[in-house]
Amino acid sequence: MKKILVIGSFMTDLVVQSERFCKEGETIIGQSFNQFTGGKGANQAVAAARLGANVEMIGELGKDSFGDDQIDSLNKNNVQHEHVLFTDKAKSGIGNPQLDASGKNRIVVIPGANMELKPSDLENMDDVIQSSDIIVLQLEIPLETVYKAIELGNKYNKIVILNPAPAAKLDLKYASMVSYMTPNEHEAELLTGIDTSNKSGIKDAAQALLDQGYQNVLITLGDKGSYFKNEKDEFDISSYKVSAVDTTAAGDSFIGAFAYGLANDKDVKSSLSYASAVSAIAVTKMGAQPSLPSKKEVDDFLSSEEKISE
Repeated sequence: MKKILVIGSFMTDLVVQSERFCKEGETIIGQSFNQFTGGKGANQAVAAARLGANVEMIGELGKDSFGDDQIDSLNKNNVQHEHVLFTDKAKSGIGNPQLDASGKNRIVVIPGANMELKPSDLENMDDVIQSSDIIVLQLEIPLETVYKAIELGNKYNKIVILNPAPAAKLDLKYASMVSYMTPNEHEAELLTGIDTSNKSGIKDAAQALLDQGYQNVLITLGDKGSYFKNEKDEFDISSYKVSAVDTTAAGDSFIGAFAYGLANDKDVKSSLSYASAVSAIAVTKMGAQPSLPSKKEVDDFLSSEEKISE
């Protein structure tokens, strides 16, 4: 099995649930509050590890209880973390997901210590990148650090997966170094300026990203599945119909599972189909990391779906 290295963020999610979202200037009574370990990087690392992948994480935490909780979570989920850094300059990152009754979310993120991870830190961990096979990145750490990770991954001929979330304009000189560009439809629209509210726009946005230099483009579409395109192939992957409770980690579970598939030498289509099942399970449970399924849960889910289809 190939080794996955996730370079990214840690966030402690402070989750508020209410019947609906507040309007400007309005105060409403909520239904519940929960605290979960999260962050796009940590979520994707844990998602892959729970499926059985060989995963290491690089990121930065504050010297606080939130940081301690993150390390505990990595330990419990068999994610290697010897190269996670700690700083006195900032507190560990937090996110504030707000959920409505349908499971839809709005999230405010305060990056904190995540923004202290520097390009020089990665240069000092050059051997970790060399010893890995798949590099998974997001945008909750400084862009210059993401670019350095892309450079190093390209230097050592690694598979580089870039999940451009939260959305930001990117320096296109790094595009050709990215093996898989994986925005959702909203991020794809920001990156290309193309309306992605319909299937034609999604296809056009994928082509525009290929024209920018990205090797393969995967656009995730929530409960509408996903769309893949490169210079030779294009196809849709359907979603599974489930009752969503919390969509907070849906995208992260999908990316982690996709990396897991590639790490096991599955083809892209098979990896994406498997990732679709993983994300379907994740949205049926509350919390980011608590919602991420084990391989057995996914196998049981797929077995059940096959029986239903028969």
